[in-house]
Amino acid sequence: MVLWIVYGMLNQYSTIHGIKFDATTVVWAQEILKVTLSLILFFLQDGGVMHLCQQSKQHWTMLFWYLIPAGMYALADVLMIVNLRSFDPATLYLLLELKVVMVAILYQILFKRVLSYLHWLALLLVTSGCVLKAFDAASAEDKGNGENSTANTIPHPTFFNYMLIALHILLTTFAGVLNEKLLKEKALICINLQNMFLYFDGILFLTLGILAGVSEHRPITDALSPTSLEALFAQPSTVTMTVIMSVAGIVTSRFLNIYDSIQKSVAVALVVVTLPCLSHLFFATPITAKTICSILMVVFGMHVYNSQPQPPTRTAEMDVELTVEDESELFLNEIEISNKNDVKSITSSI
Repeated sequence: MVLWIVYGMLNQYSTIHGIKFDATTVVWAQEILKVTLSLILFFLQDGGVMHLCQQSKQHWTMLFWYLIPAGMYALADVLMIVNLRSFDPATLYLLLELKVVMVAILYQILFKRVLSYLHWLALLLVTSGCVLKAFDAASAEDKGNGENSTANTIPHPTFFNYMLIALHILLTTFAGVLNEKLLKEKALICINLQNMFLYFDGILFLTLGILAGVSEHRPITDALSPTSLEALFAQPSTVTMTVIMSVAGIVTSRFLNIYDSIQKSVAVALVVVTLPCLSHLFFATPITAKTICSILMVVFGMHVYNSQPQPPTRTAEMDVELTVEDESELFLNEIEISNKNDVKSITSSI
């Protein structure tokens, strides 16, 4: 959570001060650093070079399993930087929290778990709080036109920018749930090796994307040129952003390995609560009554969700067991009723 908050603040700082960098180059550097961190963690926690070669040879098919989520994550990271140039961090993170319900639906489909009505109530509260703050941010932006505020330094979002947010939500939702499914179904494979496969595929997709011209600098010679890399590392803010997102990727995978995507989404909603306060402190962004109401709704929704136990996974074996148990219980009840009738008949005859 702290990493995402600092990342959002640094993006807003870069936008306000006109610090320019290629989004694709930044994400490409992030993926390189993620692979490096995963490799270091593997050597520290799992084994040496020989063990790495053995595991990689044994589980090389995971490279294909991670192709889809890696491509989605890579594109979503690029869209994150692009969207932060058109929205302030508080508004963007609020809009991105609309994916909570979509995550819950996918979670039920892929993991065969049914959320209770209290879980859905909690998700509805979180989403409603995010929507309320989004409307408040939009109205505050309209009032801030012509005033001395950070709204004048950030471009006004267009319909295309909102479509990019919708695409970002779809990508992060599917990628997060698929990544969690792979981490838990392939639990015998160490998480550091799985991360290396994921980030290597991400580098592959980004490189192919740059070759295809999907970057702010179309030729790969410009996007990955010494000039672009020098511009990336010339500013401390961009270097810090690269490191933060790399660490956040490692932390997210470990979070998904222990918890689930819905809990991750609800935890990230804390960013929505914190960013308005920090924006007010550092960038003089006003905090309105709607902001306070949205914060209360999000916090209460997270409390309701976390206070409810997660339902067990529904499997065919469980359905068979439940059927057998129900039939056994019905048979015992019939025997008990029959014995009671026999006792009554004996008593009446006496």
